Amino acid sequence: MASSFALGLPDGVVLDVITRDTGATVAVVNRELQVVYCNDEYARWFETTRDQVVGKTLDDLYGTADRIRFMPFVERVLMGERVEYQRLLHNPYGAEEWRTICLTPARNAAGEIAGFITSALDVHELQVSRAALRAANQRLSSHMDNSPLAVLEMDQALRLLHCSERAIQLMGWESAVPAHGSYLPDLLRTTDQRLGQALERLQQGREAQNRVETCFLRADGTEIHAEWFNSALTDAQGRVTSLMALVQDVSDRVQIARQQEHVANHDALTGLYNRAAFHVQLGRALAAVRHGGGVALLFIDLDGFKRINDEQGHHAGDEVLRIVAQRLAGAVREGDTVARLGGDEFLVMLDRNLTPEEPQRIGQRIIEALNQPMGVGGHTVRVGASIGVAMHPPMKGEIEVLMGAADQAMYAAKRNGKGQLCYAGAPA
Repeated sequence: MASSFALGLPDGVVLDVITRDTGATVAVVNRELQVVYCNDEYARWFETTRDQVVGKTLDDLYGTADRIRFMPFVERVLMGERVEYQRLLHNPYGAEEWRTICLTPARNAAGEIAGFITSALDVHELQVSRAALRAANQRLSSHMDNSPLAVLEMDQALRLLHCSERAIQLMGWESAVPAHGSYLPDLLRTTDQRLGQALERLQQGREAQNRVETCFLRADGTEIHAEWFNSALTDAQGRVTSLMALVQDVSDRVQIARQQEHVANHDALTGLYNRAAFHVQLGRALAAVRHGGGVALLFIDLDGFKRINDEQGHHAGDEVLRIVAQRLAGAVREGDTVARLGGDEFLVMLDRNLTPEEPQRIGQRIIEALNQPMGVGGHTVRVGASIGVAMHPPMKGEIEVLMGAADQAMYAAKRNGKGQLCYAGAPA
């Protein structure tokens, strides 16, 4: 076996003691790329003995093609750099095996780089485990990014750790970079407390999972309604370590529900409340009177509408009704309730800041507004209004009683010459 003193290193016997049981392949190579020392494990990889390896060049051992592959690393170590990299090699038994290879400069007594020390350690199981974990993470990330649900992962303090591409789109963020590490509630423009309360219950360990629907605004002002499916991950001691949220955009569903509710509660022609919805509003107002206040009901019937409908047709009549609805809305106060019962009959409910004089004042404004001429189908038409008023108190706080009394008062106004307002209980 050749001596290693050419590198100023200890005698080979000492090196044997150091490298024998490391489990790694170890060799010392001079600047001419000759092996001047190797341990038994290194020789075993070439299915030979140390005596047969020492003195040979790397070209002899590995071949030109393999030498070209690792020469960039060799050149770096001969410049004084410690180099570490991993390679997939065929072991002496023909199986592929991952090994970590470390090249360290070897200096002589004068401190000059006379060669390098190469050592390689089996990291196959670790590398395979890492590869499997990496593949699993890639699959999980792919599933997250391809999911129709937005995926958000947070730490225990609700700082954002990860978000899917769908989450970035749904929240209206430019990218995940500014969001990463941010406190999630700060990223959502909302005054809705339900999400924060749901996440807090998970943080405190009071729930393992929950569901909540909330609303927030994107930076561009778009209103988003979202359903959140939240869960908490705990450690062996039961402490919450992270939280995950799967978020579904339900804005379309909410919009459809709103439209259905509007259709169910509003007159299709005028957009005012319909009879059923008005009954609900009146019932709530009457129930609230128990705590003080009052309710006034104005029953309005148009004067002269039948003539327009008969002479100019239903299209003209419908346009008159739409104009009437607009003028009624402009004549009442904010918060007052206006409805169309059907035909040319309308209702107004006053239940806020009601004084004895208010029904008369509002009723007169309505009469004056409806007396103004209307342009319909290239013609100027006029209608009027007769109004009956019923009030609780003094009348009973029952829907049918009030509506019946207001209806009768309206007919009294018509008998008195139309275009007038009459109170229920007043002499006809």
